[in-house]
Amino acid sequence: MDFACKMFISWQQKAVEHTVTKYSHAQQSASVQIRCQDRHGMNTHVVKIANRECSCGKWNQFGIPCSHAQKVCGAYNISAASMVKDYYDVMAYNNTYSKHFEPVQSEDYWDDSNFQLVHDPTIRTVTRPGRNQTTRIHNEMDWRQTRARQEAQQQQGDSSIQENVP
Repeated sequence: MDFACKMFISWQQKAVEHTVTKYSHAQQSASVQIRCQDRHGMNTHVVKIANRECSCGKWNQFGIPCSHAQKVCGAYNISAASMVKDYYDVMAYNNTYSKHFEPVQSEDYWDDSNFQLVHDPTIRTVTRPGRNQTTRIHNEMDWRQTRARQEAQQQQGDSSIQENVP
């Protein structure tokens, strides 16, 4: 919870620099313009309070209203603290651990299962010796590395051909 409080306060301080343009009072939606310090430009995010979402994605990810959402909450006179997800609430946290845990009996007293685990060697078969083939999707970074490796091998091949020529 200390994490949530620190994040909420940090974003609250950032919200001071944002500019809000209201769009729909019924849906409590607005756009928030922020000044980007690294690119010296303006960046715009869309906030929908009724849906509890912001285009930056932080509110959905952390369950805590981001700086953009906090600024829009202020524009619509809504407490941003009331928009924090319930799982950060102290009562919810306490209720999580309010149940009693019972000790587990020895395996000798467990009921017998009515099924048998059978090893099926056909489920995982090695198609070839060596490393298994990856299922990762290759991207541009892999293509550049492959191309560079191929060019290096080609240059080595060209130089070995030239060495063998009398």
